[in-house]
Amino acid sequence: MGKQWTDAIIWKRFQLGDKDAFTKLVNQNSDLLYGYGRRFSSDEELVRDCIQDVFLTLWRRRAHLSETTCIRFYLMKALRQRIVRESTKWKSTLPLDTIPQDKDNFSIDLENDVNLPVSAKSLLKAYVDKLTPRQREIIYLRFYENLKQEKIAELMGLNRQSVYNLQRSALVALKKLINHKPIRDCLIALCLSIFTPL
Repeated sequence: MGKQWTDAIIWKRFQLGDKDAFTKLVNQNSDLLYGYGRRFSSDEELVRDCIQDVFLTLWRRRAHLSETTCIRFYLMKALRQRIVRESTKWKSTLPLDTIPQDKDNFSIDLENDVNLPVSAKSLLKAYVDKLTPRQREIIYLRFYENLKQEKIAELMGLNRQSVYNLQRSALVALKKLINHKPIRDCLIALCLSIFTPL
């Protein structure tokens, strides 16, 4: 399959039982799903098992699945639900916000931001780790996965206003913690991108 294969085409062929399309779907999304899944659990085996379950369930139900033009989003949503369901089996019925997350595993890649000194990058990472799990997830989805508010709301089971409020509260929390000018400048840039209509 060449570059002309869009998500919609891959998905349609996968639904029709095309094993090559399914293989492409798995290969293109496994690393992304693993990175996303580790945001919810430090248990690597749990995350891998959940990813495998998602793909097996997709293959079994392929003919009955709805259409999608964004496979990545569809899979992230399925994995999130699976991990929450599996995690709560072991941790009673705790809401997602209270499911322990490995803060050290939540990585913020600031390597491409040439205007931010190395010391500021590590400081920003330390501040981001102080956010709540939901705030960190929204920052991750918005800025690292480039999902729009509507998709984030659907993925997290929130309404759009709640997503907006959580984004804003995350940035306000960071602003209160930060006295370092390069990081403050970076946050101003983030604020401008959030509050600019998409």
